[in-house]
Amino acid sequence: MKTMKVSEYLQELINRFGEDRKNWKVICPNCKTIQSVQDFYDAGIEIKEASSFFGFSCIGRFTKKKGCDWTLGGLLQIHDLELIDEEGIEHPRFEIAEIEKVGNEPST
Repeated sequence: MKTMKVSEYLQELINRFGEDRKNWKVICPNCKTIQSVQDFYDAGIEIKEASSFFGFSCIGRFTKKKGCDWTLGGLLQIHDLELIDEEGIEHPRFEIAEIEKVGNEPST
């Protein structure tokens, strides 16, 4: 099991995807769907609610267009990452997605 401080997780999201939270992406441990904060907005989730679901519940819980209905709040725990808050409490979280390659770069 990997662990990170909440601040490290947030900084890594910024490093990979920039300051705009809408562009942050994680991957569901169940269906492997890459999902962004923008996906939650597009599904009609309010900004405050989206921040609590992002990285914890798959987008498929809110739309049939993408993903599955997995959440880390269930009985089965298949996640590989836990965030440690300021009080030392661990919280399950989806892993941060890799940066997608853009353009027609030659493979090496």
